[in-house]
Amino acid sequence: MVRQLQSENKGIPLEIYAFSSNTAWVAYEGIQADIFDHLYANIGYFDLRLFQEPSGHDFKDRFK
Repeated sequence: MVRQLQSENKGIPLEIYAFSSNTAWVAYEGIQADIFDHLYANIGYFDLRLFQEPSGHDFKDRFK
């Protein structure tokens, strides 16, 4: 299930809900990783781009 959140100046945030009958934590993490890998690999087919705003920690050592 995908929920579209309120539009922002940098895009439209999405929430993705997925359910699994497998409750083993390691298996669940693998399922979650597979879902996101699939989304990342196919997002271009829908003329969409991913965006994540970096924090200050991302640039802290880069410009010394």
